[in-house]
Amino acid sequence: MTNERRIEVALLIIRITAAIFLGLWATLKFHHPEWQRNIFEGAYNISFFTVTDNLSYFLGTIQIIIVLAFVSGFMRTWTYGLMMLMSAAGVIGSLGSYMVYYNYPKNLMLTSIPTLGALIALFILRDMDNLFSLSGRKKK
Repeated sequence: MTNERRIEVALLIIRITAAIFLGLWATLKFHHPEWQRNIFEGAYNISFFTVTDNLSYFLGTIQIIIVLAFVSGFMRTWTYGLMMLMSAAGVIGSLGSYMVYYNYPKNLMLTSIPTLGALIALFILRDMDNLFSLSGRKKK
């Protein structure tokens, strides 16, 4: 296997696993819309409007569309950037949880840090992520 192919396989693995991680978080907006409300009010300290169930469903739908575009490698600069921003919002919004990392379930928030790191690396190397990518370069 060439070095180029090994890099493409590694980037594909990051793309798929990050899509699974953030895709599952997006689906929670349908299963538990009240959690979205709690996150906006508790973690992000946004209380100037109410997060309704319909808003949670809307946000979940948008996120799932982004995740599907991302995992397919479509419009890499945009979708990889949006995934990175979604992950960064979660990390920044959860900063207070990291101080009490030994308490369950707050310690689960630590998993978002390496996910963000992987998404940053993938964004930087997005032009090399060509394996099973809709926006990958065409082979001659």
